[in-house]
Amino acid sequence: MSQAETDKRDVTLAFHVGAPNTDNGQLVWSLRKDAQALLDRGVMIRRPGTYMRSLSQLLQKQNQDFVTGQEREALLARLIKHQAVSRIILTNSSFLGVPGWMLSGGRLYRNAGKNTAGLRGLFPDNPCEFFLGLRDPATLIGPVFKSQSGKTWSQFASGVDFLDLRWSEVIEDIKIRNPGCRITVWCNEETPVIWPSILGHVTGLKDGFRFSGELDITKGIVSEAGYERLETYLASRPGLTEEQRERVRALFLDYFHDEDQIEEEIDLPGWTQDLVDGMSQTYLADTELIRHMPGVTFLS
Repeated sequence: MSQAETDKRDVTLAFHVGAPNTDNGQLVWSLRKDAQALLDRGVMIRRPGTYMRSLSQLLQKQNQDFVTGQEREALLARLIKHQAVSRIILTNSSFLGVPGWMLSGGRLYRNAGKNTAGLRGLFPDNPCEFFLGLRDPATLIGPVFKSQSGKTWSQFASGVDFLDLRWSEVIEDIKIRNPGCRITVWCNEETPVIWPSILGHVTGLKDGFRFSGELDITKGIVSEAGYERLETYLASRPGLTEEQRERVRALFLDYFHDEDQIEEEIDLPGWTQDLVDGMSQTYLADTELIRHMPGVTFLS
């Protein structure tokens, strides 16, 4: 085996698979602010538009036919582009499944295990990790339904007991179909506070790197004055630990949050406030279950 082949097999594939309507592509743009600094550390972040067509074509062929080792190596070579990397980050919410089939079979993303195993199958000789931001189905289903046009509401939600939707089932499916692959999850509702931790885990650099985009999520949900004060406060205290910076972000979010940015209108046929409240309670209980799942890293 050549040195180049050895290097390719050492590359870790970090798949950020969603969920849809969580960070809305912000992960890519936050990391691209530090693209060169990350590349200097062996971490490559690619924009989905540069690889999704090639990736999708090979996934489709893999589902219907046999994909050769040469084709897999060619795909990885196109992703790496002759760079010296140890980790490449690929992100797309459609990795879990297409929006119109989100509730197919009466559960969340019933094909999540199969679809992630397909990704894993393209790179059988490389370490693979999966990253997933969760979101309360009570606030997620509406935006996902509106993002697709192929189904009416009755078709989209046919046969679903909304109080029985569990992210833990999705994660268990991914675990079963991808043995040996690390899974890292977090709650979208906590993203503004833990965003740097998410970036650190996706890149594999943990808290050993200060990200230029650490306040990107916060910026969208606090007042302009609050954001400026937060930015100034953190800049004047470079010695704070990440745990201390996290507390500071939480305090500023508490005091300066913009109600218009965090209020979520839920207007779906037949839904009541009692149903929404029940779904949110189920989600909270489910996240506690996920927090203690073996083999899963839960960021909080």
